[in-house]
Amino acid sequence: MVDVLRQNGVQTAMVAGSGSSIYGMGAPPDEPRGWPVKIKDPRDSRKTMAEVWLKDSSMSTSGSYEKFFRAEGKIYAHIMDPRTGYPAQGSVSVSVIAPRTVDSEVWAKPYFINGRQWAVKHRPKDFRVFFCEDRMDKPCAWLQ
Repeated sequence: MVDVLRQNGVQTAMVAGSGSSIYGMGAPPDEPRGWPVKIKDPRDSRKTMAEVWLKDSSMSTSGSYEKFFRAEGKIYAHIMDPRTGYPAQGSVSVSVIAPRTVDSEVWAKPYFINGRQWAVKHRPKDFRVFFCEDRMDKPCAWLQ
């Protein structure tokens, strides 16, 4: 969609795809940093964990806090771990900021499934990753 907009002379826009991916094209006239986007607290959607500015960049979020069900006291989310065939465990939310939406969207799932340490080792230098684990003693944070 961003390519189509650019081909038609559009230089400034925010493009959202189904709520999990957003692309900030250029910057709004009143905000040179880019488009402000909030990362929700996966434990309380009324709260914000972080605010980012998207300028010619994309953010995609994968999380287990919106699409899940409970059975026999256990929570089962929609993101499956292909190694086990069961819902991925250990992560609650991962937001990836990358130059292209295809990259932020594609990388959010493996980061979520494989966990914080794996994400640290496999994060390209031009990506920013905000990681929330399912442990209350481990705060959500930007990966270093």
